[in-house]
Amino acid sequence: MKTAPNPLFDSAGIALSALCLGHCLALPVALALLPVLASSGLASLAEAELFHAALLVPVFLVSGTVLGRRALVVRWLGPLLVVALGAMTGALFVEAEWQEQALTAGGASLLIIAHWLNLRGRVRA
Repeated sequence: MKTAPNPLFDSAGIALSALCLGHCLALPVALALLPVLASSGLASLAEAELFHAALLVPVFLVSGTVLGRRALVVRWLGPLLVVALGAMTGALFVEAEWQEQALTAGGASLLIIAHWLNLRGRVRA
């Protein structure tokens, strides 16, 4: 069963992962620089765990589907996908902010790399 890389879904996966990474890295800076934002309802929404869990749904749907199918052909892609999605999910359960950011940034970065390799067709069976 051969599956060809799908440019649309890999591009969507890269965009979702990049948005996740940008959210993770930019939020602490925005909250520190903008006290008005920090005291608004937007800050509490952006830091809510349920909000972060909801953001993972499209990431799992796009990356899990595209890279999961491709992992049937490219064996090392499966473990990479599990580690990336596991790190991002694990970020929901850690207490320290720096651990949450490290897990999210690491998982999102791995997904960006996996989608980029798949998009470029460099992932070989």
